[in-house]
Parts: sequence; structure tokens; C-alpha cells
Amino acid sequence: MTTVIINDKSQTGRRLLKHIERHPRVAFILDERDNTPLPEPEEEFISLKEFKKNFEDAIYEDLGLKMIL
Repeated sequence: MTTVIINDKSQTGRRLLKHIERHPRVAFILDERDNTPLPEPEEEFISLKEFKKNFEDAIYEDLGLKMIL
């Protein structure tokens, strides 16, 4: 996925947005920059505490090292 910022105040920008609207399967328009989609579904996120535990366990299993983050 590529993010492109188009100046919708210019004539060329408005023309580009019209062309993009014609191809919804290829591209879509977001009104706000904060509404950009997340790379992963939010349900799949884990807490920092859970990440630390998983990471420490993986280091111990793979390398035999006891590490505390």
C-alpha cells in the first residue's frame, strides 16, 4: 500500500481525485490523515507487557540466554 497526499485545493489535485474515485478496487480516498488504515487488524495487537514476556521466552528458547527487558 502506498500513501499519497494530494492537494485538493489545486485544479490538478481535484482532477486526480475524480480519476481515483472511478477505480475503487484499486485506490480509495481518506478524508483525514489520521484515518490511515493500520497495517494489522487492531484485534491482533498485544500489550507491551505480553510482548516483553514473549520476547524474553523466545530469547531463552532460541539462545539459552536469560534476559530481562
